[in-house]
Amino acid sequence: MLDLDAGAYAAFVWPAFAITALVFALMVGSALNHARHWRARTEALRQITEKSEAAEAAEREAAREKDA
Repeated sequence: MLDLDAGAYAAFVWPAFAITALVFALMVGSALNHARHWRARTEALRQITEKSEAAEAAEREAAREKDA
């Protein structure tokens, strides 16, 4: 089924496969880490925006009550 015999080139082929797998794993890990960072940053900015919008709404309500 699978012929994994690299013959005389095995000393070059298998380390190349190992290095490729390691670099690929590092790239995936880096991408996941960046995604986690940006998700947290987005959530923090969303909370700040919601707080400022709530404060603005409260100010408008207070101004309406004052005028009424």
